[in-house]
Amino acid sequence: MAISSITSSPSRFGQGQTSPTNDRGLFLDVFGGEVLTAFDMATVTLDKHNVKTVGGGQRSFRFPKTWKASAEYHVPGTELMGTEIETGEISITIDDILVSHTAVSDIDTMLSHFDVRSEYSAQMGRALARVFDKNVFRQIIMAARTAADGPFPGGDKIFGLGSSTTGAQWIDAIRLANLKFFNLSVPEEQTRYMSVTAETFNKIKFAKDANGQYLVLDADLRHSGAGGIEGRADSLTIDGVQIVKSLNMPSADESADTTVYSKYRANYATTVGCIWTADAVATVKLMDIGFESERDTRRLEDFLVAKMLTGHGTLRPECAIELTSASS
Repeated sequence: MAISSITSSPSRFGQGQTSPTNDRGLFLDVFGGEVLTAFDMATVTLDKHNVKTVGGGQRSFRFPKTWKASAEYHVPGTELMGTEIETGEISITIDDILVSHTAVSDIDTMLSHFDVRSEYSAQMGRALARVFDKNVFRQIIMAARTAADGPFPGGDKIFGLGSSTTGAQWIDAIRLANLKFFNLSVPEEQTRYMSVTAETFNKIKFAKDANGQYLVLDADLRHSGAGGIEGRADSLTIDGVQIVKSLNMPSADESADTTVYSKYRANYATTVGCIWTADAVATVKLMDIGFESERDTRRLEDFLVAKMLTGHGTLRPECAIELTSASS
């Protein structure tokens, strides 16, 4: 049988576009988009603190800090010499590259009844989000533990909170935090955030007074997206403080935990939550989420890597309050 010398033109995934020009490039685009979407959906803290993107070649970024200016009455005939405004700088350095990686074998892809790559990429995005949120929460708690430095105030704590604390007592703690912020001149217009466990969140949401009446309006509980029958609560606002629940709040002694990046290691065994504003901490981002995919023909698998390059640090300690079970 004669073999035709005519070259065939098979249909290839992605052949109708100019960039990328092959199926591997399209796969990387899809994989990257799925990881980024999963990260954005999973992270709690990304939009609740300062994030600064820096250019290549920069390992750190310096944030200026200033204290209050003064005002005085002018005495006729006297010269204005200028009053001193306390200033300083805060340097936040970039951590090492955070990665999530896995291999997808051809046989798993072919035998699975679901889209393996899509599920793996979503899990990788969530993994990056977990570490990102944990480090931001650790930094917020470190900010709350920062002592005053000259004219610049330090952070603060609210003690005696724990598993036996009632919902009404948690609401009292929120009001106390707002008072502390006010006394430290934290701008009133800044949104306040609070992160606690799901158990504490439910205590606050269904808190009752001494007469058994709900402290949170019943209409709020039934509102779609705010809990109750019509929706599941993701956040709740009490006295201007937006409360979110998270599994990523540190609650153990991580002082010697080598799985935690060195500058975030501390003892969080008594930490039960935190309250902060966006100015409490900052993230310096050198590289947003990046993606790599490499074909290993010898192993019949695709090796996938999702990565990001960020670092976190304290900006204004007075904008952070640790909620702790410690008595003092």
